Amino acid sequence: MLSLALLPIGVIAVLQAQNVASKARVNVELALLALTEQAAMQERLAINQAFGTEAVLALLLPDLATDTARCVRFMRSITDANQRFEYAGFVTAEGRLECASDGQARNLSASEEFQELVVEPRRLVTATPFAQMSGGAVLSVITPVFTDSGTGEIRLLGFVLISIPHSGAGDEQLIGTETALNDALLDLVTFNARGMILSSSNSPEAVENMLPAGTRLADMTRNESRATSESDRDGDARIYTVAPIERNRLYVMGIWDGQASLARQTDGTALSTLFPALMWVVSLGVALFAVHTLVLRHLTRLGRQMALFAAARRLPAETPSETPPTEIQRIQRAFLEMTDALIRDEASLENAVREKSVLVKEIHHRVKNNLQLISSIISLQIRTVEGSEAKHALRQTQDRVLSMATIHRDLYQTSETGLVDVTHLVHEVVTKSIETAPDGESIELDLQTDDIRLFPDQAVPMSLLASEAVINAIKHMPPLGTPGIRRRIEVELREDAERNCLFRLSNTTLEDDGPRPQSKGMGRKLMRAFATQLGAKIDAQEHDGVYRLTVEFKASEFSPAPGTF
Repeated sequence: MLSLALLPIGVIAVLQAQNVASKARVNVELALLALTEQAAMQERLAINQAFGTEAVLALLLPDLATDTARCVRFMRSITDANQRFEYAGFVTAEGRLECASDGQARNLSASEEFQELVVEPRRLVTATPFAQMSGGAVLSVITPVFTDSGTGEIRLLGFVLISIPHSGAGDEQLIGTETALNDALLDLVTFNARGMILSSSNSPEAVENMLPAGTRLADMTRNESRATSESDRDGDARIYTVAPIERNRLYVMGIWDGQASLARQTDGTALSTLFPALMWVVSLGVALFAVHTLVLRHLTRLGRQMALFAAARRLPAETPSETPPTEIQRIQRAFLEMTDALIRDEASLENAVREKSVLVKEIHHRVKNNLQLISSIISLQIRTVEGSEAKHALRQTQDRVLSMATIHRDLYQTSETGLVDVTHLVHEVVTKSIETAPDGESIELDLQTDDIRLFPDQAVPMSLLASEAVINAIKHMPPLGTPGIRRRIEVELREDAERNCLFRLSNTTLEDDGPRPQSKGMGRKLMRAFATQLGAKIDAQEHDGVYRLTVEFKASEFSPAPGTF
């Protein structure tokens, strides 16, 4: 909220800083334009001086034109007297140049510019990048000379020509003693109305790169004077100032480093622009400090207490000395009340689970004891009964009872997770069944199992199915001493990544034993009943003296019985 409150002030400050920077840039451009005008003034004074000299010569030339030698001396005296004048001469109306400061005669009658002047005599200033007389760039100041024929008719006598060397627009006079402008002024370029560059302090290639991008040089002569901020053809920021030396004829353009000049003229702009941002950052810092002091640190402490309670059920040892805001105090009191209620409820649930676990263990223990008692009774019955078939039937029943007793014993000893180690159960019932079988010591056992854990509703029928499968295999095992036959049982229990379980039992039989009936026998019925409890597919095959039983089922997840919570 503090930051939002300061936002309008920051926006106003930024706008004011931008306005100051814009005005400063305009002032800089105007100041640089004035300096360019000053440079143009140097050339303008020379041109005006040439016009004044030619006006005097126009009065004297009717008398001097008849004496060429005298005229040449007079022209030479003019160039000697004025260092700005490089050449002076008189061209007759027929185009003969015999009176010149250098003493050389020329014929200019074939020149198109001369023919235009004869048709329309006028004062004229032309810029020539390479003059025949001087061999360099010059400004040619031309004034027509008229004479009276004596009959009242004014006729053209010729033209006075004065050439002014043009090697620049006066960089030294422009800069003077202002050393601060040395790094700002890049070049002073003079050019004519057609956009032809006449002079520059840099090479032609460098000047071309410093010209404004997308603007022709001739287009910059449309206004009398102008100052613009643009980018040059290399993409650098520049300030261009254009001032006329002779309107519609000759111009001077100053090329300035925009960054350097603005940096000098607007030293306070950057600070005034950064101040709102600094004020904004400070306001955010104050707001964050206030939020941290009043809210965040208390919420952080409360969060640590919640994390500690969630991880280790530990409550804060003592109340912090700082007094948090009232709202946070209410949250902390509610949290402490909630944790106290949770601890009490969890303690009550743990007691109930412990009591239930003890009760379940006691049930398994009593069932195991009762099954062992039943086994003892059956053992007593075997001793008194007569007949081998009856004894064999009772002994098989006793084996099944002992197998169930073994399972309940393991259930009694299982961990608190509710899962039963089926691998251990299967291993124990298989080995127990083989040990108690007649001639069990002569049977080879190959037992390969994975570490599989199931809930009791699947662990019990799986163990009983394995026990019945081994009893059935022993029942159909070849008699001891059968030549060429190995008494062997292979048991395999596997589980894949998707918890699909596979139980496979293979045992040797006599090849001429014949096919076994699928529906007769107590053991087979029990195995099918246990497979139904598992939700398994059971398959039995016999080939080449090997009987193979395969059971496939899916390990189920725990699901509470309906109505239980």
